[in-house]
Amino acid sequence: MEFRERLKALRKEIGMTQIELGEKLNYGSTAIANYEAGRNQPSIPDLMKIASIFDVSMDYLLCVSDIRHPYAVSEETVAMHKFHQYYTQLNEESKKELFTYMRYLVYKQEDTPVKDKAYGEQEVKPILLKASQKSEEYK
Repeated sequence: MEFRERLKALRKEIGMTQIELGEKLNYGSTAIANYEAGRNQPSIPDLMKIASIFDVSMDYLLCVSDIRHPYAVSEETVAMHKFHQYYTQLNEESKKELFTYMRYLVYKQEDTPVKDKAYGEQEVKPILLKASQKSEEYK
């Protein structure tokens, strides 16, 4: 997809005409038609205005990315960032243990067999029990 196609798709998505978009940007009526035909390109300040009008990032508008809001912060994003901070501090053995414990939590929560490709699609219940027990119980 190119800028001209993305602009047209965004405009149609919200039901805006070329004339209406041109008015918002203080353009004549043919300017948007020229952008959508690929005959002209807007200036950087105008690109910023267009991105603002459609509430998308510049990367999305310019087809660099297909993510409309790459910098949107959600509770999940914050939690994943915190998880990543802790995860990167673990050694390889601790990382394996963490994954075993996470599989156990999923198993416990869903009360269904958990299958894992790392274990050949076999049920990992015995491994999960190991995670739920104290080390002296499974050695």
